Amino acid sequence: MRSVSLLFKVLWSPGEAMFLLSKTPRVVAPLVFLSLMYLLTGAATVMKLDTADMTIRAIERSPRGATMTDDQKQLLRRQMSSPVVKVIGVCAAVIGPIMVILIVAAIYFVVFTMLGREGGFKAFLSITAFAFVPSIFRQLAVVLSAYTIPAASIMPDELGSLSPAVFVDRDALSPAVFAAINSIDLISIWILSLLIIGYGFLVRKSLSQATRVAVVVGVFLVYVVLRMGYAAISGV
Repeated sequence: MRSVSLLFKVLWSPGEAMFLLSKTPRVVAPLVFLSLMYLLTGAATVMKLDTADMTIRAIERSPRGATMTDDQKQLLRRQMSSPVVKVIGVCAAVIGPIMVILIVAAIYFVVFTMLGREGGFKAFLSITAFAFVPSIFRQLAVVLSAYTIPAASIMPDELGSLSPAVFVDRDALSPAVFAAINSIDLISIWILSLLIIGYGFLVRKSLSQATRVAVVVGVFLVYVVLRMGYAAISGV
């Protein structure tokens, strides 16, 4: 029951919640909560949107799409419209966030180990998992977008976006620039803030707040750069 209350406390009283988690790490509750939310929102989105059509429209924007024949597009559409593929997609939407949390926790654990830490990996995983709780609002925005925005105008990477990208014309920007703008949204900033607060209870007191902020934000910026590189190569 305490774990459930912390899921909500981390949203409006993050300092207190993260302090408690640093003393008594809890991992199962946030992972189960996020998995259920992603399962429900993923299923609701798949029921409403034609994911095959969205994927084809995204591919058509890339150099690869320019060389695809109509027969190839129809084949891809049939493959992606199959019930098996849709079920796999929903399962991936559930497992994906858990894998992201594990990877993020591992990266920061390694980095802060080199700089000076006091908490163990379970504590880092607990803090990271709870820091990702605000991502449920992005998923709710995905469902809202799916049911309110015309399907023909939705691109996969814009679905539920809470970034400045919703106010710009992506055709007027390079794929890399658009990817950078689309990566920095309200939820990402919220999660980064929670990580900075939470990791503060797991590292040595001699490690300054500025250093902690630089590490957390720096790792995120590396992710943004990688995403920009992928966008530049793929053309989407």
